Amino acid sequence: MANGAAADALYREARSLCQQGHIAEGIDLVRRALTLDSNQVRFHTLLGMALGNIGRHAEALDSFDQAIALGAADAHGSRADALVALGRLADAVESFDRALAHDPASVPDWCNRGAALLELGRASEAAESFARATSLAPDFAEAHYNHGNALVKLERHVDAIASYDRALALKPDYVDALNNRANALNQLARLPEALASVEAALSLAPEHNGALVTRSVLLRKLRRSAEALASCEGALALRPDDTDALTVRADLLTDLERFADAIATLDRIIALKPDDVAAKWNKSLICLGLGRFEEGWPLYEHRWAGAKGLVPRGYGQPRWDSGAVDGALMIWGEQGLGDEILHASMLPDVLARTPSVVFEVEPRLAPLFARSFPGVTVIACQKERYTGKVEAQEPLASLGRFLRRSWQDFPRRDRGYLVADAARVLALRERLAGDGRRVIGLSWVSKAPVGGASKSARLADFEALLRLSNCRFVDLQYGDTSEERAALARDMGLMVERLGDIDNTNDLDGLAALMTACDAVISVSNTTAHLAGALGRPTFVMVPHGYARIWYWFHDRNQSPWYPRVEVRRQKIGQPWTDVVAAVAREVSMLLDRAPGKASGG
Repeated sequence: MANGAAADALYREARSLCQQGHIAEGIDLVRRALTLDSNQVRFHTLLGMALGNIGRHAEALDSFDQAIALGAADAHGSRADALVALGRLADAVESFDRALAHDPASVPDWCNRGAALLELGRASEAAESFARATSLAPDFAEAHYNHGNALVKLERHVDAIASYDRALALKPDYVDALNNRANALNQLARLPEALASVEAALSLAPEHNGALVTRSVLLRKLRRSAEALASCEGALALRPDDTDALTVRADLLTDLERFADAIATLDRIIALKPDDVAAKWNKSLICLGLGRFEEGWPLYEHRWAGAKGLVPRGYGQPRWDSGAVDGALMIWGEQGLGDEILHASMLPDVLARTPSVVFEVEPRLAPLFARSFPGVTVIACQKERYTGKVEAQEPLASLGRFLRRSWQDFPRRDRGYLVADAARVLALRERLAGDGRRVIGLSWVSKAPVGGASKSARLADFEALLRLSNCRFVDLQYGDTSEERAALARDMGLMVERLGDIDNTNDLDGLAALMTACDAVISVSNTTAHLAGALGRPTFVMVPHGYARIWYWFHDRNQSPWYPRVEVRRQKIGQPWTDVVAAVAREVSMLLDRAPGKASGG
């Protein structure tokens, strides 16, 4: 009994010391209490809490295990917290589950369980956990905020915004909620709303690093690069080694064509995080865009390490070493229609090195490519991998590391390398140019998920071109364009024809014939531009300034080395598309004047 009373006294004093912040002294006393009576659950629990408060989580875990062994079911939650601190998240979730089985109404355990699940990448379960917390505590702003974070991971951005709004209704000065709400709005392309949300966050916390970075991202998308850079520099002044801010800075410097500074920034990220594949990938794009091919191509291989979300086809054969293969070489397409068309320009170089090539392509390209590369076995890409016998394999865009190591490696072709169906070309040419007018093909939209809006114009922006005399304008744009064409006819009295018997989206062989029947093609940076260029059509490609300009149009060349008859025209900073089109229209007029009677079928 004397030992019990002494132990109780030590426990009470230890608890008091811990409450006053004298943790070390409290730990000493509760340890003394345990030497007198080791079967007291509260002693082990207090010791675990005190050890956790000073970061000694492994020892805390031992104390909570002792308490649980003595029957303390309510210690499972604290045990789970210790496991989280030790990075043992899966074990922590199991412990939270035991805690919640004992006390299903524990809001902290539901929230902490959700946080652990979110960090484990189990966002759906995390969202359910936070939803339970909000149902138990509707006025708990942090639970709504974290629920929003889980919904963002599930790409349920509208629902996430609603959760952030509930958190902000309870806690209007919740800076993190304002910032994350801005990021969710950004994902929905609601940029003005997103900017207003992050500005509200910064009005409350002007030195909030995350909000400064968010504002930079938004201003960049709004094409306000100089302001975006200033915001990013503000974030870096607070945290010079913030790799998220450095990444945005590199993007902005690239947009502003300060390429040396952008590369230096990416090198700094790589020095801080040697495994940062995104930084290496971004550096590759700058180097390639500057023609620094020997430096750029090896870095370009980082596209498979998560930088772009690409997944290799999974062929198990060895990669190609650039020499002759004793058997067939499999080359498989990647990154979409435009990239497959562009990089296919290297197939003749491959055939010069090894004679047996199997080329796996996007199914819509297969008929056109089979006609254009008769020495290649062209197969349409399917879900299942090709089972024919091949000895080596190579992703299509990796051919450049062997075949395009300098400007001199680009062949000097007079014509394109793709060949349209001659009979269809002849029939279309007779149909479209029979009245003597010149035929101009148009495309004005990119549907690319990243940067598509920045690359796109409106059909009405083409007015200066559409007013050229003695011309017939044909719609080469993929997707439904009926409303824009009808508005153009109604509002401006201008006509762009759509051929109903050619599906511009799915019948790419027909689209190739239609382009070949045109005297010229004018396009923004999209699949149409690549297809027209590869067919050798006189083509003007209008590329955006900064954001969304793709490396293979390069930074300082008006003529594309990839395509023999493509002229690249770059939008200047702040320049409207109407101005770019007007300049192109003058060039097209001169082009047509130089060959006034030439029917262009080849």
